[in-house]
Amino acid sequence: MVKVLRPKDEGKSAAVAAPTSKGKGEEGSKAEATGGRAGGKRPPTPKRSGGAVDQRAEALRTLSQFYLGEMDLKLRMRQMTITTGKEPPEWMAALEILKDQIINTEHPDLKLRMYQAMADLLAKVGQKEDLFTIQQIIARYNLKSFKDMGFERVEIECAKDACPVCQRMAGKRFRIEEAMETMPIPCHDCTTDRDAVTGYCRCRYFAIF
Repeated sequence: MVKVLRPKDEGKSAAVAAPTSKGKGEEGSKAEATGGRAGGKRPPTPKRSGGAVDQRAEALRTLSQFYLGEMDLKLRMRQMTITTGKEPPEWMAALEILKDQIINTEHPDLKLRMYQAMADLLAKVGQKEDLFTIQQIIARYNLKSFKDMGFERVEIECAKDACPVCQRMAGKRFRIEEAMETMPIPCHDCTTDRDAVTGYCRCRYFAIF
């Protein structure tokens, strides 16, 4: 469900939550377009002895968020092995499963949750360029949602501990068509470290009147 936050006082800008966001604070507060991960806290990353990420465990943890499991992963890996002649890494098979799930679902909240899960998995395994591509998809999806609701402009909000590059984007406003054309976020030059990547942009759009 799309949630519209009305302004407390007339004349003030109102913020709108993206399809997967939950309202935060009082009415009229900003609502981030986050892709819908609930709970706030992220579970610890499974690691093998020596500190390396256990990619199989991460793939299964990601799939389990959507009631998918080891049999789904094994089947997809077998299919990909037959097609390519080479066994794929578990994380790649997990991404392919989620891509199919996104295509087959009509629920916008679920689509965004799956995109965000893909982004988190890519960060865990250090695939920065693929991560950036998924973050762009999430940003476009949110912009389209705002446009479909009748909004014309958006403002960028960055995390409190954002890198200097992202901080320079904070408060900038764009017409939705302009934002979709220029894609100012995610910031390609972001320097935020997260998991196995440098450059995990956490800038978000919120719609304004």
